[in-house]
Amino acid sequence: MLRGDESRVWMIAGCLGGLALGLLLIPLRSLTSASNLAFFFIAFTIAIAELGGRSAALVTAVVSALAHNFFLTEPYLTLTITKPEDVFAFIALTVCGLIAAAFGRRRERLSDLADRAGGELEVVERLVKGLRSRTPLDQVLNDLRPSFGLSAIVLRDGEGRILAQAASGSAPAKAPDTQLAPDTLLPADESRLRFGERGLRLPADGGRLTVRGDGGTVSLDLWEGDEQGFGVLEARTLTIATAVLGLELARRHVV
Repeated sequence: MLRGDESRVWMIAGCLGGLALGLLLIPLRSLTSASNLAFFFIAFTIAIAELGGRSAALVTAVVSALAHNFFLTEPYLTLTITKPEDVFAFIALTVCGLIAAAFGRRRERLSDLADRAGGELEVVERLVKGLRSRTPLDQVLNDLRPSFGLSAIVLRDGEGRILAQAASGSAPAKAPDTQLAPDTLLPADESRLRFGERGLRLPADGGRLTVRGDGGTVSLDLWEGDEQGFGVLEARTLTIATAVLGLELARRHVV
């Protein structure tokens, strides 16, 4: 299930669950105050925030506050509140729901970060497996290219000779003039910085990522295929991939 679909499922669960909880607690409203029953909704909202993230928590917080007011606060079956303690309970429930939603947003970010980190590790693992099985370098690059949303990628040795290349169409004839910094992919000319949704974008005419090691120097010429840009993890993974390629080429005595 896609993350967006999963979030919608938890939003629906939070909405229906908040209403159901209000109905289930009706027998208890004659035994205790409505402010005490608010804790059930708070616990439910926290659970939805943990499982479904920020959007689901926000929906749950709003529906829970309304359900608590409608079913459990006198006068019943209206949204009118007459007792001061019930007003405070309604406000506290709403605020706690918003706090839970904020933590749900933090969880979403951490979850996205973990998913992306796992994806980057998988890219390196596939690269290593391909090199170990002596897969042709053009095919290795063709597998690597879409993982980073690149339109073209060219592997060169220290003398600038093309060792392998992969492109969605035809590879650009001219090599990039812009040198990229490892880990960040920042170009040497900071006046050419471009940013997308995920982070730094490559220069319009491409960029070169160079790694120097004991076995020699290799470089990857990169051209972007979308406008989202690169996050820190992706930049580091590209550097690692370039270093792995350099080690493999040195082992094959290519560089």
